[in-house]
Amino acid sequence: MEIEFGIWSVLPPLVAILLCFLTKRVLISLFIGVLTGGIIISSGNPLLGLTYTFDKIVVSMSDEWNTRLLIFNLLMGSGVAFIWRLGGSTALTNWARPKIKTNSQAGIGAWLLGIVVFFNDIVNAAIVGNVFRDVYEEKKISKEKLSYILDSTAAPVATFFISDWIAFQIGMIQSGMDAAGIEGNAFTSYLQGIPFNIYCIFAVLFVGIVVLSKKDFGPMFFAEKRARTTGKTIREDASPMMDVGLELGKAKDDKPMLKSFFFPLIALVGITLFGFYWTGRAGGSFTEILGASDPSKALLWGAFAMTFTGAFIALFHKLMNLKEVMETIIDGMKIMLLACLILVLAWSLGGITKDLKLAGYLITLIGDSIPFGLFPLIIFLLGMVIAFSTGTSWGAMTILTPVAIPMAYSMTGDVYLSVVMGGIVFSGAIFGDHCSPISDTTVMASIFSGSDHMDHVATQIPYALVCAAIASIMYLLFGFFNLNPFILITVGIIFLVSIHYLLGSYYEKKY
Repeated sequence: MEIEFGIWSVLPPLVAILLCFLTKRVLISLFIGVLTGGIIISSGNPLLGLTYTFDKIVVSMSDEWNTRLLIFNLLMGSGVAFIWRLGGSTALTNWARPKIKTNSQAGIGAWLLGIVVFFNDIVNAAIVGNVFRDVYEEKKISKEKLSYILDSTAAPVATFFISDWIAFQIGMIQSGMDAAGIEGNAFTSYLQGIPFNIYCIFAVLFVGIVVLSKKDFGPMFFAEKRARTTGKTIREDASPMMDVGLELGKAKDDKPMLKSFFFPLIALVGITLFGFYWTGRAGGSFTEILGASDPSKALLWGAFAMTFTGAFIALFHKLMNLKEVMETIIDGMKIMLLACLILVLAWSLGGITKDLKLAGYLITLIGDSIPFGLFPLIIFLLGMVIAFSTGTSWGAMTILTPVAIPMAYSMTGDVYLSVVMGGIVFSGAIFGDHCSPISDTTVMASIFSGSDHMDHVATQIPYALVCAAIASIMYLLFGFFNLNPFILITVGIIFLVSIHYLLGSYYEKKY
């Protein structure tokens, strides 16, 4: 007999998230959240709860996907270390400095590169962060702004283009169609749902609005003001998740070469893409290859190729001896240790919330008597809450998509109105993942920008909430009036520009 924990299932993620904001100490906050869940599952026994907590941590670390991602992170740290110590970042800064003349150009460059690197959200943050981190330091643009750009062009972009995300999302839609008894092509249904992934569309466009308008509001306004007036790209007492210069020491400046920057990244991208093909080659069509691929293997191979390329350049050009190469590999892994610990605890918290049946409890709150006009908004909000609480958009998609599509079909009997619920689920899930302090993509954005993690979360959330609020209005209009999604997107963009201009102007006048 399964135990229903009801409202108690909300407590662990709520404790973790509140403590993150109150203490600004992510590790202890996550651990207490996991421990809270363990105590609840253990009927209030703290000793059994502690035992359950450590068991859950071990399980999360031993999961094959998670283990590969941890090794990927460690190898990425080594790759970044080679780029830094070989002078690759110095060479890029020297090359880009005369070409990027204004802060707007730096913002636009990071935004556009974030859109171009679309095939994986984590690789997106790694590449764009490595390219622009030193440029932003040079231009005295806050690390909070860079981390916001990284985060808003990672998952929101990967969900639209050719990536491991698409294969996963198509599979989720197929599950929902099977549950509803709907026959048809899941890929076609995915394409129909793209215009309803409104939050992600707004999130990507809003970055462009922000960098082109040169206006900010909320905590980001003060972060940018600090960077402009004091030259401090991070808060004085901040704790950046990765300070390359501090962790890895002075870069070699006797022979800075652009290939020391680009060749490791080209190896990362090329081998990762090859990995997608090789692990999914049993599939027939391009979509089937994506669906059959193993992204965790592809990413791991790519990160190894990045590190290997850096080591080869170091030895080939006699910039390092073998001892220095090994020290660079180890030191690079060290700078990723905090991120790995956060990921392990975030996965553990996700496992605890699954054991507590948090998603099922939230779904039961909907009931079966609501009008369809409210249904798209409710699905969007549920996706937001589940992903924010658990730190995983894929988990929220896995939970909600097979539920949302059959529920919509039972309400309307309309196939189109049902399958586009997939896009709405993805929209809410990525918002929650985008803003959650325990999300791996949020952590990665902080790492590769060199930002304090909670400063990144605090400055990003107001921008994300503006996009989510306008998306919510669009979902209401769709639910009650069945408006064309392209009309909704157009109206939403007008709202985005107007609200940003009003808020930005208000902060400029007041502060």
